[in-house]
Amino acid sequence: MKYLQILFLSSLFLIAACASPTESNNSGVDSMNVVSEDETESTEEIKAYTQDDQDNIQRLIRLTLNDLFKEDLDQLEIDSIGRQFIYDQVDLNNDGKKEILIGLIGPYFCGSGGCTVLLTNGYGDLITQFSVSDYPFYVDQETSNGWNSLIIYSGSENRLVKFDGETYPSNPSTLEVYSGDVDRLLKLLDIENQERKFF
Repeated sequence: MKYLQILFLSSLFLIAACASPTESNNSGVDSMNVVSEDETESTEEIKAYTQDDQDNIQRLIRLTLNDLFKEDLDQLEIDSIGRQFIYDQVDLNNDGKKEILIGLIGPYFCGSGGCTVLLTNGYGDLITQFSVSDYPFYVDQETSNGWNSLIIYSGSENRLVKFDGETYPSNPSTLEVYSGDVDRLLKLLDIENQERKFF
């Protein structure tokens, strides 16, 4: 009988001992979650920015560019001169959220035909990467598939660039010539009058 009592008490002790590490593991998991949250804090902060918070928007753009061109940056193919950009925000699909146009500047992204320009949503997700595009861009009042058309100077002409339901065509030089007056349109990426930023 005494042996059974000792066995019973030993079992209780073992159960209690096993329960303690579990509680300890739970607190370890909580602290791991805290670390994990710290690691993703920048992403969460970016998602929480307001459309008028220019510091966070510029931070988002820098993170987006560093991510998109990570391999080229790692291989030192893009020098400091090539890491310049200008940007503008505009609501192209009338949903109350502004998209971001990012105009890249410098010899790595620009050539005789024009420069690379990115259009992202407000979270930095790429919508279109335009090639051979010159500055400035214009926003047409006409829409296509719910998005404003863009007027982009490419191939020595202003081109009408229409949204196809998922994206804009990436090479404006192959598109129809825009014959309207751009002076009446919203001008974006005005390279002559905008401060250049670096990523």
